[in-house]
Amino acid sequence: MPNYKTHLFVCTHAAGAPDKRHCGDKGGLELRKQFDLALTKHDLRDDVTISNVGCTSAHGACNTSQGNIIIYGPSADMGGTWYTVGPDDVENVVTNHIINGEKLPELQYQDKSVDFPK
Repeated sequence: MPNYKTHLFVCTHAAGAPDKRHCGDKGGLELRKQFDLALTKHDLRDDVTISNVGCTSAHGACNTSQGNIIIYGPSADMGGTWYTVGPDDVENVVTNHIINGEKLPELQYQDKSVDFPK
């Protein structure tokens, strides 16, 4: 079993709400697909694991084509980073956050994060 450097969580939760407010009702499923393609393209499947998750309680920040993701890694000092992203942001997230280890403040959901004690 691989020893992953990064864990990517994609919210794909859909609760069937009439206003389609959850990530799975918006762009969450397409984001999952786009991240799978990007990780394969960059040959990162042995370094990054990706999981669907339920509600991250951040769906209010998303427009109709966006969803929320949480990334742990690629180093412990990055903690857990919440992003609100659309399909056009996937390459930027993979290249800058996952490959280069640089957070993207312009995409961060500022009210959510996980910081590890130093």
